[in-house]
Amino acid sequence: MENAKPFKMMVPTAGPFPARQNASYILGMAKRLRAQVLVIHIRDKGESREGGDAALDIFQRTAEDMGITIETVPAMGEIAQTIIELAKFHDVDVIVMGATKGRAVASWIIDKILANTDIPVVVIPWDYRVSQVDEVHIDVNKI
Repeated sequence: MENAKPFKMMVPTAGPFPARQNASYILGMAKRLRAQVLVIHIRDKGESREGGDAALDIFQRTAEDMGITIETVPAMGEIAQTIIELAKFHDVDVIVMGATKGRAVASWIIDKILANTDIPVVVIPWDYRVSQVDEVHIDVNKI
């Protein structure tokens, strides 16, 4: 299996606050899975890149602190559809998203993605404990 395709995960981030909340947890999972990581931020036409760039930078710095390499991609478009299109284009194995407490929009986006792709979607609950990172033990070869 030396030429096996590496496990690849895509992580959409909604902005700096969710990035600060989820980056360590998600990247810890990626490190254990030995996954290639693609972090994306999607903005609407006319929206400033400032928040998205800050979120991508948080993931980049966190990855560097953890000793892993990630790829970051700023994008523009309708959020759910762009996530699906980028996941297919980059041939990812899983989409990992963080849920946000009380945000109906986030639930709608997750529901739309789940209904329109066959790529597995992992949703990180908004109320997870950071200490749970130590509990993530997944063998990619068994997936």
